Amino acid sequence: MTLYIRESEVNRLLTYGEVIKAVEDGFRLLGTGEAINIPRRRVVLPNAVLHVLQSGVLGGYNVAGLKAYMSTRQGTRFIVLLFSVSTGELLAIIEADRLGQVRTGAASVVASRYMANSMSELGIVGSGKQARAQFEAFNSTGALRRVKVISRSRVNAEAFASYIRSSGVDAVVVDDYEEVCKVDVLVTATNSREPFIKGEYLMEGVHVNAIGSNWRNRAELTPDAVNRAELIAVDDLEQARDEAGDLIMAGEAIWSRVVNLSSIVAGRVKGRVSSRSITIFKSLGISIEDIVTAKLIYDKAVKEGIGVELEFSGMFNIGQ
Repeated sequence: MTLYIRESEVNRLLTYGEVIKAVEDGFRLLGTGEAINIPRRRVVLPNAVLHVLQSGVLGGYNVAGLKAYMSTRQGTRFIVLLFSVSTGELLAIIEADRLGQVRTGAASVVASRYMANSMSELGIVGSGKQARAQFEAFNSTGALRRVKVISRSRVNAEAFASYIRSSGVDAVVVDDYEEVCKVDVLVTATNSREPFIKGEYLMEGVHVNAIGSNWRNRAELTPDAVNRAELIAVDDLEQARDEAGDLIMAGEAIWSRVVNLSSIVAGRVKGRVSSRSITIFKSLGISIEDIVTAKLIYDKAVKEGIGVELEFSGMFNIGQ
């Protein structure tokens, strides 16, 4: 039996603490060879783009699956298909917009745990759904004390800061990018085509999570900002070579300082050279993050009796 889980149900089932743990597990399994990730593939059409990400995760998950989403001028629709590795059964079809927001925030927290000096003060560039999910993920850790916000719209920035304060965290709206960078952890969560965070803005010791773009012709960090980093982590090196505009624009020499986040989580690479180091996590979004989160959702849905059961008889037995 296949379980269909709608967006509203996903939102009820997810908690950041559980997703952060699952995403960290996923990166650890990837780093120890117990998971496989296939970089995103895109079908670009005149008025639409189909995106597909795939992975398989063993360990306590024992699932494989994919996330597919279609982008058009009317918006984007996300879906995750989750399969059992043991039986081949299609376990679940999950609507995955909120899933994607939460797992992206979780990945930033995981990277920051290993690469940042502290997660007490956070700077966020942007005020949309992804920016809010980033705040919510960091706030769930209990370490966050203050947030600086900047956005192209002052009205949106003030509304975001008000939301942060309503969650019990001090928040201030700042007027320039240099000020928002004076934090422990900086998150850039925009759809900007042109880079705007300059190297001169970055203080010693800051960790940056650049999450806004996964297209090679877009960036949020200028080349000189990227080149100031002593260590750069990505969620998938092969995918970053194709999609990470921030890194691609910084030049070929930068790649000698780029490692997979999974290598850091698995303990093969140190996440920080010194307390004065500038570090970057260039987040692109990979299927491992989606699939471990989908398994978490599926297990909770089964336990709580949530979702719609569907008959799926598309099994072909080779022995027959």
